[in-house]
Order: sequence, then structure tokens, then C-alpha cells
Amino acid sequence: MNTRKLLISLLLIVALLPSAGLTGAQETSFSLRGFASRNGIYMGAAAWTYHLDDPALAEILAREFNMLTPEHEAKWCMVSTGPGEYDFSRVDRLVKFAEENNMVIHGHTLVWHSCSPDWVENAEWSRDEAIEVLREHITTVVERYKGRVMYWDVVNEAFDGGDMRDTAWLRMIGEDYVELAFQFAHEADPDALLLYNDYGNESMGEKSDAVYDMAQDFLARGVPIHGIGMQGHFTLGSINYGSIASNMQRLGELGLEVQFTEVDVKYLGEADNEIMTEQARTYYKLMELCLDAETCSAFIVWGVADKYTWLRNVSFFDNPTVDPLLFGDDYKPKLAYYVLISLLAERAGATPLYDADKIASILGEPDAGMESDLPTPTKSDPNQLAPDSVPGVAVYAPMGVSITLDGDLSDWENIPRVLVNTGTMPGDGETYFEFAVVVDDTNLYYMANVTDPNVIYGEHDPGTWYETDSVEFYLNTTGDLEASSYVPGIVQVGILAENAISPDAPLVGGGNSGDAQVSIATVETDTGYVIEASVPLVNDVWEIVPEHLGVLGFQTHLNGSSSNSRDTKLIWSAADTQDQSWNNPSLFGQLVFWDTTQ
Repeated sequence: MNTRKLLISLLLIVALLPSAGLTGAQETSFSLRGFASRNGIYMGAAAWTYHLDDPALAEILAREFNMLTPEHEAKWCMVSTGPGEYDFSRVDRLVKFAEENNMVIHGHTLVWHSCSPDWVENAEWSRDEAIEVLREHITTVVERYKGRVMYWDVVNEAFDGGDMRDTAWLRMIGEDYVELAFQFAHEADPDALLLYNDYGNESMGEKSDAVYDMAQDFLARGVPIHGIGMQGHFTLGSINYGSIASNMQRLGELGLEVQFTEVDVKYLGEADNEIMTEQARTYYKLMELCLDAETCSAFIVWGVADKYTWLRNVSFFDNPTVDPLLFGDDYKPKLAYYVLISLLAERAGATPLYDADKIASILGEPDAGMESDLPTPTKSDPNQLAPDSVPGVAVYAPMGVSITLDGDLSDWENIPRVLVNTGTMPGDGETYFEFAVVVDDTNLYYMANVTDPNVIYGEHDPGTWYETDSVEFYLNTTGDLEASSYVPGIVQVGILAENAISPDAPLVGGGNSGDAQVSIATVETDTGYVIEASVPLVNDVWEIVPEHLGVLGFQTHLNGSSSNSRDTKLIWSAADTQDQSWNNPSLFGQLVFWDTTQ
């Protein structure tokens, strides 16, 4: 019996049990949990105990969800009061609520580097001593809820990219601390289903490859692991659904369950109809991925109502009014809720709330600003070597123009410059930039003339170069302008203003930036700084052949900082309203080559 069929059988049994709690918890009701059960999956939500003190939220939690995840209160730092000392009162209350309302419990999490007690983080134990502390904690927690918690996130976020994250457990025990944690959890409750949970492992990539390799190794050696949790803290416009489907498929082929464990969909700016429609579209497509994958067993949202979302804490996200969940501050269901319940009902063979035409209108893709038919090119000055740009959509790059990288902009005479003064963080309005692009027989050249009254040098961290004054340009040379993930031939090149004072050691960052083989010149000016850069048309990764009206994907940004972190973000492409080009190249605009003899 496959995972989906087994879950359907189990959920039908649960549906027949009498509800000991709120009447809304019956599986037969018109609810997310009811239709999720009929599709053989769990519809889950994360909660804190104080949420249960809110009658309206508690009623929604019981009525709409058949799985509960303790959002934070089951973590080590929350239950441990000292070595060998525990306070389980909050977890007990959440478990009791779930059991009273026929909800499966997804335990979160036994081991997480960001929530270890100080006495653990500051310890200097031997390997054997650390192993015993790890064993004692996991055994204590899992045995307490043996037979009551169906799933455990055993280890959370152990990877940093493709490498093991530097944690106290890695330092004291070694890489096998993850394996040991799974073994200890299995010994404490052999019937519990054990998951590894992480963020950024949803799509195919470095981290998901590392997670896949670990799981494959565990299974080959008999280490008890039953599934992978893909957190799913998504941003609008950042999702490669095909890549997620491929990753889910390969994990399923290992015989592992897959769960979306912490879903929310965030965005920058104030919510409007367009943003809420795109958010609903995102939830719908994610649920489609789960329903289409036979081994996807749960779809868990990271909270019930927007008013309690963790993302409104500015320590975690830059939008204190974000509405990322299925229910609003007033507890009313949002468009995302209605499309989810319609999808679940339709897949269950019931009459959906929204008919096919309504769903089709919601699923209509947003205008990405990448139409192949551009307006007729025009020149505002007859001396221009290329037409005016199409704002936020296309920039023309004249062919046959060579540039010397020296910061002297006289080479760029008669090249139309494009002003960029808007973005997700407009700053004080005194910072902006103009850019232009040209090409000769061997190189593509980029120029940015930045006006910034307060350029900061020397405050960068190599891993967060984008937090300081810098310019970014992006190229997609693959010919696939709809590509939504970074592959060879798609690059992000970030060039720091600090290069003006340290030209001998150029500071360059960005995704695949090494592939570009970029050369740069950066100079200070009276009003800010100038960057000139060139990339070869032919290298080990791509071969660009400029032809009249030939097109590349292109994007450019400006990062401004007045201290040690970014407070200005200006973006050229009109398609990228959420600062996601670093993650999704389908949001680029177009670079159009222009034969100057035309």
C-alpha cells in the first residue's frame, strides 16, 4: 500500500471517531480538513498555547485543520529549564487540544541549533558526554509523548547550503549527530514517523541535493528516517514549481514521505487585490504539487491568522503589515483559503466552491513584462546610437561600441542612459542611478552612474555584500527568458562601491558571478560613484552572438546603505516587484541588441 492510500485509510478511521472538542472538528464538515482527509493528506497549522486563549482562532484551528504543529514551544530551549529539568506544561496543553479535536500532532523539533539552551550552546563536553546529553533529551521528550505524537521533526536546519551547518553538536560530536538523533528518537518511540526538516530545500539545488544524499545514505544503512520536511517560507515570485515537483519525485522514489511543513507566502509592500490574487495562486499551485505527489502526506501552514504571524516581526522580515496566511486579522478566510478548499473539493469529487472558470481567472499568470512584441523603437535624440528604452521592460544595447574601463564616461557619449529611482526600498529619494549597455566584437559592457550623498566603504561582509553600497546587473544568456531558476548561463553580478578605494582586490558577489569573468573599474565622483564592467561574449559557459534585435535576459539593481546595512533598493525590471531576481530570472527584463547602421 502506498503512502497516500495508507493515509486515506487512516484518515477515514479518524473521521468516524466522535469529536471530543469543538463541533467544527468533524471531518464531514465543509472544511479544509474534511476535504484534505478525503484526498489522503493532512491539513496542518502551527500554533502557540496563547492562540488557544483566543476563542475565534481556536475554533478555526479545530474546524479547518487535522494536524497541529507546536510552533515553538516543543523546542529544547522552551521545554528545558536546566540539565535534566523540563517543563512540558505548554506542550501538554497543545497536545491535549489536538487530541480533543481529532488532530494528528506533528512534533517540532527535537534538535535545532537556534533553540538550544545556553547550558548546551556554551558546553565543552567530550564527544561521549555530548552524545549522552543528546540521547537524554530526545529520549525524555519522545517517550513522554509516545503513541501520541505521530510525526517528529527530529533535526531542523542542519545544512548551510550543501555543507553541514556549524553548530555545537557538529563541533562536539561530528556529522553523525544527525544520524544519532534519528536513532535515539526511533528507540524512544518505534512507531513515530521521523522527518528531517529544512528551509531552502524545496527546489532542486545544492541544499536539496545534500538532504537527498543524506537521506539516501540513511536508508541504505538502515538509519530510521521516514520523510523530509520542506518548510516553504515562500516569497511571491520566487517559486520554481517544476523544480519542487522534481525534488518531491526523487524523494518519493526513495520511499520517503514529503511534507510542506511551514508554509506562508510573504511579499513586500501593502496588500492589494493583485498581491492577494498572486498569493492565492501560489497556495493553489503548492497544494497541487502535494496532491500530485503520491508520497506528499501533509500541507502545514505556519500559523492560522495573519495577526499572529512571525513575519510581522521586523527581525525576520521587512514588512510589518504582511498578510501571509489563509485567514486575515479579522479571522475571515482570504482568497487563498477559497482556492485551496475549491481545489481539495474538486480533487475529492465534491462540488468546489469556485467553479472552473473562476479558478482559471485566478490562475492567470501575472504580466511578467517579457512580451516579445516591443513598441516601435524610437529615438528622442537623432544622435543616439540606439533607441530609447522601454521603461522597466527593455533596454537597447548598440553594437560595435568599445569601452575602456577607466571610469571616464566620455566613451558612453550618445548612448541612451536609463534612470532607475524606484524599487522595494526607495530610501530618502536622493539616491538613484543611470545605466547603459553596449557591445563590441568581444565584450558586453555595462555602466552605472550612481548618485548617492552617503557612500559607505568598509562595512561589508563577504556573505552579505548586498547590504552595502553596490550595483548589480544580471544576464540570462540561455535563450530561455522564462527560466525561473539559476542554471549555467544565468548570472547575477554584484559590484561593490568599495572597489573605488581598493581597486587591486575587486569585490564581486552574486549567483554564478564567477562564470561571468567580469572585469571592472570603479571610481568615486563628486555625487557618488561610477562603475564600468565588461564580460566576454564567449567563455566556458556561454557564447553570445549579437544580432540586430537579438535578446538576452537582463536586470539591474542598486543597493544603498547609510550605515552597515541596506536601506535603499532600486530595481529596473517592472516584473520584479518583490526583489526576487536573485532567485528567479524569469523576472528579468530584456536586453535588445541594436545594429547602429539601422
